[in-house]
Amino acid sequence: MSSRTAKADAALTTPLDRSLFPITRSWAYCNHASVGPLPRPTRDAVAAVLDAQMNEGNAGILDVESHLEEIRAQTAAALNAASDDISFLRSTSDGALVAANGIAWRAGDEIILSDNEFGANAYPWLNLRDRGVRIRLVRTPRERLTVPTLERMRTPRTRLVAVSYVSSLDGYRHDLPALGQWCRDHDILLAVDAMQGFGPLPLDVTGWKIDVCYFGVAKWLLAPQGLSVLYIRRDLVDGMRPAHCSWRSVQQPMDFFDYGQQLLSGARRFDGGTVNYPALIGFRESLRLHTQASFSRIERHVLALTDRLIHGARAKSIEVKSELRDDARSAIVLLGLGRSNADELNAKALASRVGVTVRDTGVRVSPHGYNDEADIDAVLELLEREA
Repeated sequence: MSSRTAKADAALTTPLDRSLFPITRSWAYCNHASVGPLPRPTRDAVAAVLDAQMNEGNAGILDVESHLEEIRAQTAAALNAASDDISFLRSTSDGALVAANGIAWRAGDEIILSDNEFGANAYPWLNLRDRGVRIRLVRTPRERLTVPTLERMRTPRTRLVAVSYVSSLDGYRHDLPALGQWCRDHDILLAVDAMQGFGPLPLDVTGWKIDVCYFGVAKWLLAPQGLSVLYIRRDLVDGMRPAHCSWRSVQQPMDFFDYGQQLLSGARRFDGGTVNYPALIGFRESLRLHTQASFSRIERHVLALTDRLIHGARAKSIEVKSELRDDARSAIVLLGLGRSNADELNAKALASRVGVTVRDTGVRVSPHGYNDEADIDAVLELLEREA
């Protein structure tokens, strides 16, 4: 069997239809932890929104806006949430900021988070220090944010735990169901940055007892930039200061000058004045592809691909820096640089059309549900030449 035929056969088994991703024609793209390529239906949906505004003006935009609540319901269903608990914002950090600036903090309250959090899930919380909130850091990778770690670090003033579903640095997958149960048992809030987890992995905000969850859609959800999702547990919203509030946050937004209106119920009050509708309509298409394939099937596929990557790396004496316990695995694997220079290896990866992230910390490989074994082999071939 030729390599081309083998690749075509592998494409038939991918949970996301490989033919919908034009990037596969020229790239072995395993860099979804950085930016996700758009599937063709998503690109076409975005173009249709722009055409509607170009050709129809206000009428075109009103037609696009009419789909907002439908998409909110689809998003909620994918997370096992209620529609009223979902808000659409711009970026992951926007969601964290709504929570950080909306919770009624008391001087001396404590927040626990890891010291390797990407800034989107660090600075919104760190910025509370000038309001008397104490930030306590888990020192990774020596220790991880686990239930035993929280038991050791908890004090009577611990108010919130902020954690990424999956670490952007090395792909460590936090045990959200266990963390959620522990936090609920101790009356502590759990805030989750799901940016690097949801898409290749399932997410159940209700079953896992998550209080606040936020993520952008432009990486693993394969949608345009400039749109994010925020979930807030219903009974928390009314007690939060509406730190992100606009003319659309009230019950009758078209009654422009009635300033005495009540806010909308639930998290939808945080939507802001104008949702990024081109991105939203594109996100609908990408979310549809994920849900039709099923998140659990995508998870099995990407873990099989990363198994191949890990075994291949070890066979070629390439260091595997990610945690390899089954319960800590994700779609991200961090490999060692070996003797390679990061800048030179990055240039070679670009020239070879192999999509990875190369930094001084290592080579981050992050395949998705349309990738196949040939893509993983291309990554291994690139790194073997540099080993």
